[in-house]
Amino acid sequence: MNPCVLVISYGNLSAMKIVENILTEINQPKVITPVTYESLVINHYKCDIRTKYYNTSVYLVPFDGTYDEVPTELRNTTESLIVYFEPNDKSFINNLSGLNDFIITNKIQLGFLITTAFSGKPNELTFEDLKEKANIVFDVITLKEEDEEHSEDALCETDKYSEIVEGLKNFVWSNIKTKASTSNCKQPNNAEDLENELNDFEKLLITAQNLRSDTRLTRDEILNKAEELAEVMSAILNDNDSD
Repeated sequence: MNPCVLVISYGNLSAMKIVENILTEINQPKVITPVTYESLVINHYKCDIRTKYYNTSVYLVPFDGTYDEVPTELRNTTESLIVYFEPNDKSFINNLSGLNDFIITNKIQLGFLITTAFSGKPNELTFEDLKEKANIVFDVITLKEEDEEHSEDALCETDKYSEIVEGLKNFVWSNIKTKASTSNCKQPNNAEDLENELNDFEKLLITAQNLRSDTRLTRDEILNKAEELAEVMSAILNDNDSD
């Protein structure tokens, strides 16, 4: 099975709506694969990830429950976690310890905590609150900016998920395979350079995938190395987005 991106909501924006918005952001249809875990049927939504160097597919999985209710089989295929929360729900901070344990236990290396914009009001959570309590794996992302003119507008369903999509593209999924040789490239003068780039990128992927199973490293060492690899990969992919 393809790797899974588990989506859980602790607020008014449903996990299903988040999945729909991500697919809309990257202009992909809703291709559903129902998967049964014991007696529980959970829909998986195919998400194709395409870059200059590789194509792969993952499943976006909206889960109507909390992290501790996720079936074991689904946990085993989860490589990324997206959690939505309301900024005015200060009790959400109490879930972070359990979410951190969930991340560590299931060896998840890509996480997003997403919400609407922080207002700075004393009765709301702050970015600093979350970064202090959340595992380093989590990025904190706001989905909209509020202003006086549009304060009453509904949450924008597209255009605000680009940071999440970029994160999914920059991550090294377990099923990544590099593209075929550039021998058929239409620019023969650059074929050798492109081939060298592809080889270097493939080595980077192998290094990142080996990192997952290296039991000699501590958790902090793994996270630090994963962050370094992510920065290198992001630089490579962003450079090629401008080609």
